[in-house]
Amino acid sequence: MKALRQLGPLPEGALSDPNAIKKYLQLTLVDIPKPKPGQVLVKVNRGSMNPNDLYHIKGVYSSTLDYPYPRGVGFEGAGTVVANGGGIAGWARIGKRVAFYSKFGMFAEYVLADALKLIVLPKDLEFQEAASSVANPITGVGMARWAKASGSKYFFITAAAGAVARMTMRVAHTYGLKSIAIVRREEQVAICKEEGASYVLNQSDPDFEKNLTDLCKEVNCTYGFDCIGGDMPLTLIRSMPQGSTLCMYGYFNTGPVQFQPQKLFNGWKIQFFETEYYINSLSLLSRFRLSREVINNVNGLFRPKIQKQFSLEEAAEAYSYYSKNMTGGKIQILNE
Repeated sequence: MKALRQLGPLPEGALSDPNAIKKYLQLTLVDIPKPKPGQVLVKVNRGSMNPNDLYHIKGVYSSTLDYPYPRGVGFEGAGTVVANGGGIAGWARIGKRVAFYSKFGMFAEYVLADALKLIVLPKDLEFQEAASSVANPITGVGMARWAKASGSKYFFITAAAGAVARMTMRVAHTYGLKSIAIVRREEQVAICKEEGASYVLNQSDPDFEKNLTDLCKEVNCTYGFDCIGGDMPLTLIRSMPQGSTLCMYGYFNTGPVQFQPQKLFNGWKIQFFETEYYINSLSLLSRFRLSREVINNVNGLFRPKIQKQFSLEEAAEAYSYYSKNMTGGKIQILNE
């Protein structure tokens, strides 16, 4: 089968040049993998790109730091189950069209998947929507649930024009929560207002920290999400009332994340949200209910915006394009 294989971590700055990416990412012929008990083999129709794909190819994604090279790339997608490695769950899914998340390298013609973590698709849902229906919707639901459980009526979220943040705001609003969107560019303000954000702040504003501090105090916002990392958590925690919680859901700045110990010693808290660990924390029944909530809303609340599609042969161009246009919609890698 054809499969994309990464030969080594991508150097800093190489994402802007498809030719540089091709030195580290190659389309190769490999044996079709054989599923083990509890696994199934899926014929992939298409895969979808997310921010963790960029971290993975740069060699800094926390969940795959120890994966040896050469290694597969791509995590989210959809296809048809064609073989079972053993077990009732896998047998029941033979021939089913599914959406799923896998660390075995989604950008390939075939990939292994956990039989218990497949989302079986209804007949009226196309692969195009299904392939982008796992990571962002499940992350949005999980993060919105955490915000709801905090007891705060308001929450803020950085990189608010991004797909994950927008999904989180949509879900949270259905839970009765109100959002404070934090953006990096003025043209992103309108995007967040369309998503129903109660307030939008620009972190590039010289008075950003004061504005956030005043707003958090005014509406008693005691919960927030950050995916910027670096020194941004310092600013955010300083802006929050005592006893507040900041939840990290990513790290655009891949270096050390800075916190103020005096704050953490005096009631402020830090959480970390990672989608796979969240799913693994759920019971089988809760996973099933979550998958139904997502699939039943793919053509509504969770409907993805597909920005552009590339073939497996065009993967280097796809990575480069996505790195420059992350807020414009989903990028998909097609096998058919």
